[in-house]
Amino acid sequence: MVQKVLGKGLEALIPIRTKEDEKLIGGDGQLVFLPMDKIRPGKYQPRLEMKTDEIKELANSIKEKGIIQPIVVRKLNDDDHYEIVAGGRRHMAAKSLAMKEMPVIIKELSDQDALIFAIVENLQRKSLNGIDEAQALKKLMDEFNFTLDEMARVLGKDKTTIANTVRLLKLPVNIQEAVRQGVITSTQARTILGVNNEDEQKKIFYQIVTEKLSVREIEKRVQKKKGKKEEKDPFVIEVQDSLQKNLGTKVQIINKKKNKGKIVIEYYGLEDLERILKRIK
Repeated sequence: MVQKVLGKGLEALIPIRTKEDEKLIGGDGQLVFLPMDKIRPGKYQPRLEMKTDEIKELANSIKEKGIIQPIVVRKLNDDDHYEIVAGGRRHMAAKSLAMKEMPVIIKELSDQDALIFAIVENLQRKSLNGIDEAQALKKLMDEFNFTLDEMARVLGKDKTTIANTVRLLKLPVNIQEAVRQGVITSTQARTILGVNNEDEQKKIFYQIVTEKLSVREIEKRVQKKKGKKEEKDPFVIEVQDSLQKNLGTKVQIINKKKNKGKIVIEYYGLEDLERILKRIK
């Protein structure tokens, strides 16, 4: 089978193949060597931006040590090309080295499974920024009708964490781009969502960048924008927490004078809305 690569040079760019490797054609989860022109970028690649310096660094590593881990692909409908499910960076690095072929593992995956596979692979590597992760999760909701419960089970993440990540997409586009570029962290961005006014969000973002504000300092600015926080009735807090647990989403009870107010229930896609309505009924 595939042997460990030793040495340098062009021979070291891919693992050494044995006759047994040559027989591994097709099938789910099997290792093959595909020509580079047969491999296409992934349709459901959650990582939307590949940094040039990262690709260059990875290319140097491949040149030095070879491709240690094959990329994962699935066959396209034309039966002659394959789409990347996981390993887009490795593919780009290999192309930059003018490699003619590279080792891949072919898996039979539906669109839904391809997206899940790609998300999980990127989460495990911690290579997704907050916005790319949020957009991938939103795609699971919108295109494949996943509920928060289903995503939590499949991805091994808490429902609240998933919901908070998706909420990042409510931020202005320039702030989302700042998260993607690493100018501010996802935690800082989520804190900005404490104010609903877009102009105020942009002002706080500007302050974060120019004054290098910590999350704690951002929280203080946000609270100042919102005004003095009124102490909530313990009964209201208890009901709010109970609703959040039962509905599996963020719930806010706004209790005004004479105990009149409103209940705000957040949802993150039409399927999620339908799920919540069924629970309410």
